[in-house]
This record gives sequence, structure tokens and C-alpha cells, in this order.
Amino acid sequence: MRGLMILGVILILAGLVALVFNVIPFHHQEEVAKIGPIHATTDKQENFVIPPYAAIIAIVAGGALVFAGRRRV
Repeated sequence: MRGLMILGVILILAGLVALVFNVIPFHHQEEVAKIGPIHATTDKQENFVIPPYAAIIAIVAGGALVFAGRRRV
């Protein structure tokens, strides 16, 4: 099946990207104070860390899907 192979390749690429860039920074605004009609906000930057074992699992699962898609054809 072509769909399994495509999904497998996407998982492999996502796993490799996660191994290289294991931290994803993101910004959000947080309300600090609210006094009547006046709102005080601050920008916060937080990091989302992707564990290496999750990237390795994605690579292995992608390889299994590529292999399974190749076997069905």
C-alpha cells in the first residue's frame, strides 16, 4: 500500500528532525494584571523538549510502516 509507505517516510523524517532539533520554543502572552479596563500582559517564551526516545520510536515505527507497505504490494 502506498499510504503506509508515505506515512512511514513522514514518520522517519519527523523522527530525524526531532533528533536534530530536540527543543521547540513557543511564545504566549500571559495576563499579569487586570485593573478595570486596563490589562497588563507579558510575553513568555517556553521550550517544549522532545525526548530522544520519542524520536527513535518514530523512526523505528516509520521503518516498520515502510517495510509493511512494501510487503503488501
